[in-house]
Amino acid sequence: MTLSKLPATALAALIVVSAALVPGTAHTVEFRLDGMYRFRANLFDTLSLERERDDTEGVRAYLDQRLRLTPHLRVGSNVHVYLDLDVMDGLRFGAQPEVLQAIGQVQDSGLAFDEPVALSGSVVPGSDYRESLFVRRAWTELYTPYVDVKLGRMGSHWGMGLLANDGNCDTCDYGDTVDRIMVSTSRLDPVRLSLAADTRAEGFINKDDDTHSFLLTGGYMGEVHRLGGYVRWTRQPSNKFNVVHGDLWGKTKLGPLSLELEALILWGKAESTEIGVDDFKLLAGGGAFDATLSMTPIEVNVQVGLASGDSDATDNAWHTFRFDRDHDVALLMFEHPMPVYGQGDAADETNANIDASQVVTEEGVSNAFYLRPAFHFDIRDNLRVGVCVVAAWPVVKEAFSGSPTAYGAEIDLDATWRLYGTFELGGRAGFFFPGPVYGEDPDFTFGAELRALVRF
Repeated sequence: MTLSKLPATALAALIVVSAALVPGTAHTVEFRLDGMYRFRANLFDTLSLERERDDTEGVRAYLDQRLRLTPHLRVGSNVHVYLDLDVMDGLRFGAQPEVLQAIGQVQDSGLAFDEPVALSGSVVPGSDYRESLFVRRAWTELYTPYVDVKLGRMGSHWGMGLLANDGNCDTCDYGDTVDRIMVSTSRLDPVRLSLAADTRAEGFINKDDDTHSFLLTGGYMGEVHRLGGYVRWTRQPSNKFNVVHGDLWGKTKLGPLSLELEALILWGKAESTEIGVDDFKLLAGGGAFDATLSMTPIEVNVQVGLASGDSDATDNAWHTFRFDRDHDVALLMFEHPMPVYGQGDAADETNANIDASQVVTEEGVSNAFYLRPAFHFDIRDNLRVGVCVVAAWPVVKEAFSGSPTAYGAEIDLDATWRLYGTFELGGRAGFFFPGPVYGEDPDFTFGAELRALVRF
């Protein structure tokens, strides 16, 4: 890929900014291209969880793909410019990119201004597109003897990715993107402190209606032990909207044992909101703990998580927290909206003939306590197989009709085969046994995914 193929406007703007940060001495520009290509074959059987209904969705089978390119320009020894480009991101085979309205926030989603950049400015895989080639992110980084500076549109990530998740993993579909200015210490390592300002929603340039976030992160970030905090204050003066996110994260490795913990809380209020909720109040939180014991060829993992819920999703006090959509715990549970139907009033060409008006659970863990033990075995150096069991229960049973006691359980089987160092073949099969949250006697369902992945 040559420089002439890159988006000229974004590239030129970043080079101008970078040039302004360094002395006027000519420097050699080094170019590097990283990225990945992902192909997936997907099959899901009856996400309606009712096979006898006339409008049941039935079997959903499709192919999709993603080509992600991350060009890296090194301008001199201290200035770097990065781009993230998505080509046909999540596009189904036989489909065409299309432009749709961004999905607005609704009260029962549990998201209170929690998308760093509005969905109309980023990408919902498979649906929300401007074109086949999408400029996802563009930013520059400046390294000095005293501080490091980042400017532009970049990924946002912290800890286990429960609250801020950049979506850069091989199986991720979304990713949090922010327009940010960040200054970080560079001489206190392994202690690291960062201060950042984000523009989350730009309104009229001559009115006080913008939404901004101010972020302070830091802690001890050693190679073996890490412990830090994340505090984000988001405000919109025009409606006196304020929300504070507080997050503690720690990770350590003790021989073959790895431990990781993240706990967070959200608190906020506003006189009014753009989604029509007045005298808005927010208090929610959650967390997760992960323990992994690796003794080749065996790996045992246990993860538990908790996300708060709300008994009344229609009032002005929100208590529901939803994990980031890219923090996946299973192939089906909290990964695909369920139940969905195929011929309801809300099904049309824009949503692939899927009626989601009766969905009980959506993407991302919400109002739930879950337990996920997993076991993996390396048959060969490049061949791994495993099994994972996920069970989940609602934290607030009153959020559902009849106060049900369980979401159900899922068994996932997976296998990964790595070839030539950069090429990977893999597959997963999931068997979901839904609980009473989904109604009386919901039907068993299953899904499968085959993938081919190239990293470069």
